[in-house]
Amino acid sequence: MDRMRFELYWSYYLSIEKMLSNTSQYVSPSSENKKTYSDEFTKIILLSCSEIDSILKLICKCKGIEYDQRKYNMNIYSEVLLQFKDIKKISYASNSNTSMNENSLSVTPFEKLNSNTKYGGLSWWEDYQSLKHNRLDNAEKGNLFNAVSSISAHYILLRFLIEFLDEYAGKSYVIDHNLSEYLIPCV
Repeated sequence: MDRMRFELYWSYYLSIEKMLSNTSQYVSPSSENKKTYSDEFTKIILLSCSEIDSILKLICKCKGIEYDQRKYNMNIYSEVLLQFKDIKKISYASNSNTSMNENSLSVTPFEKLNSNTKYGGLSWWEDYQSLKHNRLDNAEKGNLFNAVSSISAHYILLRFLIEFLDEYAGKSYVIDHNLSEYLIPCV
């Protein structure tokens, strides 16, 4: 994969991440507020998960797995994702002050990844599907927790996508410089 394509994915991620960061002036990204829902969180979830779908298709293609466009789904994606080391353990916390505390909202978006369950066992992906198909009846699924989960999953997948960059394309530079300003890795 060439770097120009990656940079397009990255710049779009940054614009969605900025939207989520801007919500902090209205809703503190804390565990107490995780069920707070809004149209803005819905928009972030829809945009981010749509990108996740595109990135997962690209990862499948990079791994030599190609289907008719209509056959791709989270169950196929989960089989591919489970090949990535420690994917179920990768965890991030939302950040409003560049520090993490006991109140920070932390997510492990792929923790329950399972290719044998509907939506790959990912509740945030199931909620995205509900929002995508009937946003008005599922407004409460457009919440902070799902927005942070979507952004975190989006970021993790972009970090995995870097592995498919050509070595001559500045791969090490991309690894070191394309980092989230909103998410704090949890150890």
